[in-house]
Amino acid sequence: MGLLSDPDYGSVKWVRVLKRIHGPLCILCYMGALVWFVMLGNREFNNETYFSENALLPGLVTNEFNGEQSAKQFFSDFQQELEDKYDDNDDMPVPWLVAKMSQLHLEVYTHNFTLNYPLGQGQVYKGTNVYGILRAPRTSSLEALVVTAPFRSIASHQKGTGAGIALMLAFAQFARSQKYWAKDLIFLVTEHEQLGMQAWLEAYHGLQSDTKTFYMSLGSFWQPGNPSLDFSKIEASLNLASNHEKCLNPGKLRGRSGSIQAAINLEFHTPKIKYIEVKVEGLNGQLPNLDLVNLVHRLCVKSGINRSYKNSYSWIKARSKTDEWLSGIWTMMGMVSAQIAGVPNGNHGLFHRFGIEAVSLEGRDANDPAGTPPKVHGLNAANFYRLGIALESILRSLNNLLERFHQSYFFYLLAATNRFISIGQYMPSLCLLCVAMLLRALALWVTIQQDGDDEADKQSTTTKRKNSDIDAPEEQKTEEIITEKTGEEKSGLRHRKHKQHDTAVPGEQKEKDVTPKKSKKLKKDASSMSIVNIGANYFIVHLLGYAVMNSPALLSYVGAKYGLPSEVSVYYGLIIISLFLTAFTPFLPKLLRKGRMSHDELTLVNILLLIELATVCLAVGMHNFSLGLVIAVLYTPLSLIVGVSTRDGKRSVMLAIKRVVCLLLQPLCCVTLCMIAYSRVLFPEENILEMASRGRDAAMQATMFAVVDSMIYGNWLFNVVTSLILPTWLLFWQILCNKVD
Repeated sequence: MGLLSDPDYGSVKWVRVLKRIHGPLCILCYMGALVWFVMLGNREFNNETYFSENALLPGLVTNEFNGEQSAKQFFSDFQQELEDKYDDNDDMPVPWLVAKMSQLHLEVYTHNFTLNYPLGQGQVYKGTNVYGILRAPRTSSLEALVVTAPFRSIASHQKGTGAGIALMLAFAQFARSQKYWAKDLIFLVTEHEQLGMQAWLEAYHGLQSDTKTFYMSLGSFWQPGNPSLDFSKIEASLNLASNHEKCLNPGKLRGRSGSIQAAINLEFHTPKIKYIEVKVEGLNGQLPNLDLVNLVHRLCVKSGINRSYKNSYSWIKARSKTDEWLSGIWTMMGMVSAQIAGVPNGNHGLFHRFGIEAVSLEGRDANDPAGTPPKVHGLNAANFYRLGIALESILRSLNNLLERFHQSYFFYLLAATNRFISIGQYMPSLCLLCVAMLLRALALWVTIQQDGDDEADKQSTTTKRKNSDIDAPEEQKTEEIITEKTGEEKSGLRHRKHKQHDTAVPGEQKEKDVTPKKSKKLKKDASSMSIVNIGANYFIVHLLGYAVMNSPALLSYVGAKYGLPSEVSVYYGLIIISLFLTAFTPFLPKLLRKGRMSHDELTLVNILLLIELATVCLAVGMHNFSLGLVIAVLYTPLSLIVGVSTRDGKRSVMLAIKRVVCLLLQPLCCVTLCMIAYSRVLFPEENILEMASRGRDAAMQATMFAVVDSMIYGNWLFNVVTSLILPTWLLFWQILCNKVD
């Protein structure tokens, strides 16, 4: 800071070098970040997985599971129950589950929960979970392990989970007679997928319906009951569901155990599968401890079950290092794409926010809707016996835990089922992108400082020149008189001239001392005025982003009055709001000041934007690296090409290109274009109109899911985009749409 505040810093060598090469240096940082990330897929740049927790002792016990026949019987009875009584509805067979768990001598409880849908007319949905507790004979219910399976009806578009429920019941029957359990076992079947799991976890941990969610508490400028800012009457008149209470009422549990150490979610649809897909991504991109992931993969190998993760398949051996490298890149990209939305890809993902490590085991066959991996038809099918052996091995290893998972990694990327990348290896790619933005900000800062010094020097030189022009005629006249005089007269005149010159110097010096002070004072006043305008503009634009974040409830309510579905009203309402903000915000700086905007003012806005965007990317990337990386990759080029435009009329074509690029990176537009491109990949046979329509519908659903997940589960993707990314984009758009002298 000493260098930046030094009045002679413009002549410092590094400043001149930075102004000259900051553009290529920023491009080099951007390209280096992409190359760094791609290189992480190479075996030489990642690590082989290993166990940090020695207490797990994986695979060191003799497996005793013998419930294959019981699992088959449970599966047959469950399917028959669904076909006989629940074929025409989506209800869960609660009496059947309660009866079966009671026959296994478990402590059986039901859990009722209610969802007050936060959008539209506020519909109410109800559900019931069923769970049974197997008390550990060696402890007093201080710790517990959870085995869970979601219920999916016959009419569901997803694969059924009847085999997973049957395996869970068979394992409960087997575990009932074992005496080595040091932790309680909880067997849970949830209704409505993740909604039931969220309600059960909140009820288990004592969260009630009046507890504020992350969505409701983020950026709340007022609290209910505050008389000065109490908007509850307005909300009640509009019948909105945003009354700062959770829309999910978890209810209460009648029975519970101790602290949950880990959880395994089972998603098996058939008794025979080809391989297991291990799911790890949780809410907001949170991941389980790497030791648990390694434990599942290691024990699947021991049980003779093939497993996979994204595009990495354990039964495929790479023919060359290049093939292994490409496979690692695609696996990493699959993990990044799964973490961006922040939506858990299984019930396990909701355990992480409570400090519970959990994974999902999904059974897949040769014709799975998720895709057909190579050489899958030649694999031996895994039956209930192998699956039971794997589940027993995992739970017995978790039973050995002396404390919570803490020794291994919580932040990592997987390049294969047995290769991982730690946070210290992948964060430099995100840091390089942020360094590019900060270098650009520093270059703009030294530029406006140098321009200010040049203006002061120019003003001082002009003042000097004016003074010399005023004094010039007298000197010329004196010289003419001197040429006509002789001897003494000439020397006398010279003496008087020197005397006059000597007396004029102090006056000139005095004037020179006074003028810069006035200039500095005027410059200080202008600077303070600029800071006020910048602050007001910044605050208003971010306040508009906060308003957009809270607009879906109102948009859905207005749409419901006209019979429109919530997803339609919210999506098209956001489009209308985006068009209005795009047209209005460029005029906002002109409304906040009387005169024209200065070049330094817009440049300072650009500097603050670059610093804010870099900070947001780093802050988001520390928790959800994939989301932070994608934001930085998309918006770093925009931040580098955006600059203050002048009124000279030059480079109008380049300015138009910049504006088009900026419009394409508008958050809602960017999501829609990505969905259209993705639909083109999935359905290449469709024409352009069908592709655009399918992509629009997908964007509509994605937007709706982001809004609902933020209200129910606390997913902060929608909040981050509307309250941070959208205001940043609006300010970039302001800079591109305003020209200065």
